[in-house]
Amino acid sequence: MNSTTLSYFSDKGQGTVRLDLTYQPGIALVTLDNPKRHNALSGKMMVEFHHIITRLEKNTNDLVAVIFIGADLKSFCAGLDLSFAREYLSNPKDTMAINEMMYHAIDKLTQLPLITMAVALGGSIGGGSELITAFDFICMSQESGFVHFVQTRMGVSSPWGGMARLISIVGKKKGLIWMAGGAKIDAKEAFEHGLVDLLVEKDLDCLDQTLLFLKPFLWVDESTQKRVSPVAVRGMKQLAVVKKEETDWKLVQSILSGTLFSKL
Repeated sequence: MNSTTLSYFSDKGQGTVRLDLTYQPGIALVTLDNPKRHNALSGKMMVEFHHIITRLEKNTNDLVAVIFIGADLKSFCAGLDLSFAREYLSNPKDTMAINEMMYHAIDKLTQLPLITMAVALGGSIGGGSELITAFDFICMSQESGFVHFVQTRMGVSSPWGGMARLISIVGKKKGLIWMAGGAKIDAKEAFEHGLVDLLVEKDLDCLDQTLLFLKPFLWVDESTQKRVSPVAVRGMKQLAVVKKEETDWKLVQSILSGTLFSKL
């Protein structure tokens, strides 16, 4: 990743992304914290996200899983922070640079040697709908959870690689209807089509149910504190995400450059 891009955007915008490596035994927690903007990502937050993913790549302790959650438990992620964008992304060069950074950071997220799971309360909108496709598992609440693919309504394509990942989950036809068609999908529909893995009724139950969902990756017998081998679980994850030929940044870049600022 271009160090100039990381340095330039490191103090641009509000909000923060926090990493707690000791959230639970074997489980880290990443919090997207910009609640006034529905946890939309500023430049500062995207740089922090990049650094956190890089740190998790180099994990050498007993971590097995990492949970991603939105602050205040009201929104997961509203994509790009538009107030940040209006102030700092006035030209195609900077816009392309920040999208390239997030494309690679999210791609690295998909390749982490850890089980990744999103607790997606509230909305996953725009870039948030691209991010949501990158996790191994998703917990969503029927009370508030939804995904809104607003990219084409905003005049852009799929800058963070979400289209290719969505198609691998729900198939080409449904992926096109959802993302290219600007669909808003509630939690039940997302679950029925395999995008969501754990559907709970109430927001307050989502995090606890996520921890229960992750238990088989952690414990042979929790009552005796006998752990599954973290090395074995991480090895299984590495085997599950062996790189296949897929859309790369060069193609994403060429398509995106033709759609940036195209909205009338």
